[in-house]
Amino acid sequence: MRHIFEEGLALLRRRGVVSVILAMSLTVPMALAGFTTSMGLWSRPLVALESHATVVRVLLHPRMDVSQRQAWIAEQARTHQDWRLSEIDRETLEERLQVWFPYLEDLLEGEHAIELPTLVEVEAEDPEEVTALAEGPTVIAVGPTSSIDRVLGLMARTMTWLLGGISVILLVSAFLLAATWIHLEVYRNADEITIMRLVGATESAIRGPFVVAALIPGIFAGVAASVGAWYLVRMVAVAVEAVGLSPPVFPLWLVAAEIGVGVILPIVAALVTMGRHARAGETD
Repeated sequence: MRHIFEEGLALLRRRGVVSVILAMSLTVPMALAGFTTSMGLWSRPLVALESHATVVRVLLHPRMDVSQRQAWIAEQARTHQDWRLSEIDRETLEERLQVWFPYLEDLLEGEHAIELPTLVEVEAEDPEEVTALAEGPTVIAVGPTSSIDRVLGLMARTMTWLLGGISVILLVSAFLLAATWIHLEVYRNADEITIMRLVGATESAIRGPFVVAALIPGIFAGVAASVGAWYLVRMVAVAVEAVGLSPPVFPLWLVAAEIGVGVILPIVAALVTMGRHARAGETD
């Protein structure tokens, strides 16, 4: 075991620049993957909004009395059984208008208050169907059919898949880089490996130094990736807190996951590459 570590460290010293490049190539995709995971956990409620039904606002004619409004709402609920209709009372509508347009306060209160139209909110899976209500004489206007909630959910889902896809591509590239590095080192030391096999050295003694040479950069990459991902999440958290939203967090289990990937990925690359060369040597 001591011989394996000594030879592995000697291999790293001889290929110091390449070892640093290998560690950096592992750090970047793992940090991005950790950042993506944290942001995916944080944006999960936003992603869920994509499946929510869209709420469309419908303004009814202000001359309609209570019985006419109730009859209209009942008719629409009977005709469109997948819709959920709810009438907004005057007090709630006044509060909304005063929040959005404070200068309307004088018009909404007092003896000469204006007559407001009735606002009905229609929750529908297909908001385009609601626009057909504008053709009737009882409807003044139909609000926007696009939902900011669904737009946010779609954006959150798209960003999660995009960053996740980029992370996977970079991780595969890092795996191939580690395998290529081991492949080249095996060819550089082909004579030594042949002599060790001739004198009866075990495959573990032959492969060990290469595994160690790939393992150490992976450990450093895992630690560096954890720090990098935490820093990226913290930057987003500061920006999010500035607008009053709940900030994302970098859970501790992600630190262990980052280091675990940094250890496993280069080891698997080394073992696969060494296994291929061992089979090729037996064939020759």
